[in-house]
Amino acid sequence: MKDLVFRGALALALLFLACDVLPTDEFDPTGTQFNVNSNINVVSITGNPDLSPNGPFTLGMTMVSKTSSVETDVLPAGLLLKRRVNNTQHMLLLKSHAIAAGTTSSVVLLGAFCCNKLKASPDAGDTFDIGPVTDNSDLQQIVGIVKHKDISNSSNMWMVQRAVYMVTDSTGLTQAYIDSINALPADTTD
Repeated sequence: MKDLVFRGALALALLFLACDVLPTDEFDPTGTQFNVNSNINVVSITGNPDLSPNGPFTLGMTMVSKTSSVETDVLPAGLLLKRRVNNTQHMLLLKSHAIAAGTTSSVVLLGAFCCNKLKASPDAGDTFDIGPVTDNSDLQQIVGIVKHKDISNSSNMWMVQRAVYMVTDSTGLTQAYIDSINALPADTTD
């Protein structure tokens, strides 16, 4: 009986390792730094409890125009948002987000994906900075596939979240997983 339990535990451990071998290095954002329109003052980017159709986690970006008129910009798909505290995950935008800053402070919701499986998901007290647009070729591949896909339903979002983790915290995407993401329905709001 002990031998059977041991073999079962060993089989589960091997299955886990075969599915998600964790790298020795933690994912860190790299790429070309993105700069928001210089007429927009980004006051803060924090975890937000509201829901977004663009990602399983939502960040609230508080901003205000530095001019007497509305200032706009587009946060590109592939933009990484860098955590300020080491126990929180870096975040990734897989959909472009249009932003508009008026003369009074306003909050835009950003749907995002987590990049560090072993760190905490963003909470209301967590803060982030605008980082680079990713130069990671596997993340760029996910961005290219997902930016025109409908990921608004929960199961699609979590499938894509797993793909991000496969790149940032594992051995990379498999062709079967790429095929699954490619099979997601087209985004009709594009």
